[in-house]
Amino acid sequence: MKLSRPRKYFRHKVVNPLLAILSMGITPHKLALTVALGVMVGIMPLFGLATLICTLLGVWLRLNIPAMLFICYLLGPLHLLLYLPFIRLGIYIFGASELRFTFDQILNLFRQDWLQALNQLWLANLLGLAAWLLISIPMLGLIYIIMLPVFRKLVRPPVADNPEEDTL
Repeated sequence: MKLSRPRKYFRHKVVNPLLAILSMGITPHKLALTVALGVMVGIMPLFGLATLICTLLGVWLRLNIPAMLFICYLLGPLHLLLYLPFIRLGIYIFGASELRFTFDQILNLFRQDWLQALNQLWLANLLGLAAWLLISIPMLGLIYIIMLPVFRKLVRPPVADNPEEDTL
């Protein structure tokens, strides 16, 4: 299959350098885990902790932290879209009283007095986090299983300059 000139240029100037950065010294297994964790942390219904959680997970598991953060930040809009559904799912699963706020009302609460907003929303947010945790475990595995063959095909392990040096 012959690529058109713009597609060749895009692949040469964008895709290949991005894959090189994402896969610097990392195995396809760890890259698939990086993507899966980046996605799951990216949609977590907690505001302001994604960077810290991604960094801690990346250091602990020796993953590509910039790639994980990139994926996490890329999912920011999806995080906002899923925030209330996770809370409603948590309320449904655990049988708590219904949250009677719209997303705009929640934003206004935080703009006026964020401590008061946290005081009013902490239980609902905790239930949303619990629902996310129940969903994230199987989703993490599913994303990993989907991404592993992709990265096995796209990412080539680094080749040593002198193979005899590896045996020392």
